[in-house]
Amino acid sequence: MSHFNGMCYQPFPPGYDPSTANNTCIFFGSDIAYAPMAPIWGNSYTSATGSSCGPNDDQHARNDLQTLSDMGVSLLRLYDWEPRNDHLGFLDACQQLGIQVLVPVSNYFVRPDQGLPQREQLIPSLIKSFSNKDQTDYHPAVKGIIIGNEPEVNNFTAQNCIDFTKSFVEIESSSFGGYREVIIGHPVDFGKYGGDYPCFGFWDPLLASLNQVDTKNLNKRLFLAPQCYVDKIYLYQNAEASGTGYVDLAYDKYQKPILFTEIGSGRFNGNYQSTADGQLSGSIAYQQQNPDKLIGICFFQFADKVWLKPTDSEATFGAYSHSGQTLCTIDYNGKDFTHWEANCDADSMAVDVLTASPLKDIVVKHYKE
Repeated sequence: MSHFNGMCYQPFPPGYDPSTANNTCIFFGSDIAYAPMAPIWGNSYTSATGSSCGPNDDQHARNDLQTLSDMGVSLLRLYDWEPRNDHLGFLDACQQLGIQVLVPVSNYFVRPDQGLPQREQLIPSLIKSFSNKDQTDYHPAVKGIIIGNEPEVNNFTAQNCIDFTKSFVEIESSSFGGYREVIIGHPVDFGKYGGDYPCFGFWDPLLASLNQVDTKNLNKRLFLAPQCYVDKIYLYQNAEASGTGYVDLAYDKYQKPILFTEIGSGRFNGNYQSTADGQLSGSIAYQQQNPDKLIGICFFQFADKVWLKPTDSEATFGAYSHSGQTLCTIDYNGKDFTHWEANCDADSMAVDVLTASPLKDIVVKHYKE
């Protein structure tokens, strides 16, 4: 199995804040991968107002996907996805650049106080939104599906993931039976959840249930999706004085391949460069020796979180930082969008210039080797 040099991708520009995103049209659903976001991920976009940015305009699109390809990234991990949006342009562009995608099921769909009770109605629209133009299979750029993100932080449980995932493959089987069987994971923060090691207390009930499900071969499609920031010693040599690396401990217990859906080191950490360098070199070396155990890593992350203060440690994990300069501004109206929860008559987005942080060269060094 190929090793994936992945990147976590949610590089929203100034003006985005997850707490207010749904008050706008352009940021509704915190979806970075749909058509009106093309000024960020693509090389051109013209809105329904005639506002445009592209190679032949005074304003230029940011073209992140080309930058990611140039960095050696072969897999994108996304976070939020609004199935009513048009994602074909994004997925087509990824395919053209040789980048595969972990398409996400947003936390909304697995939270019992939000979309989970309506999953039977919502899942078909999700599957269709992951599909190719002809709606005959998952889009060729789709490598896998990730369900939820960090349950302990976002108010859902292993049982909620079990309920959603079982419904997902039942509907996939009954209504989309010809679709290929892409891998499925559940990104989980590095807490112990009552287990012996991080994530184990979450995986114990999750896999005890889902390993019994052979509908669409679910039990053979599952991968472990931990998210961590520990060093390579913990990961590959000695986790908690056990004498064994965490990845070996996890694989030996669960017999599932591992794909780190977040791994990295924030720049608030004085040793961040050596930590990130060790994580990437250790992971790639381990995978070369153990290709069935570790199938990839997703570096956290492409760009800093613009909605956080620079003094917040969570704002310092990016291979790129936000410069404060504007690259292009796009004005939208309702015709740019497929749904309207807010007034879309005068929405706009200012796409900013990104500046490489010292983490960018570390990623390139390992991903381009």
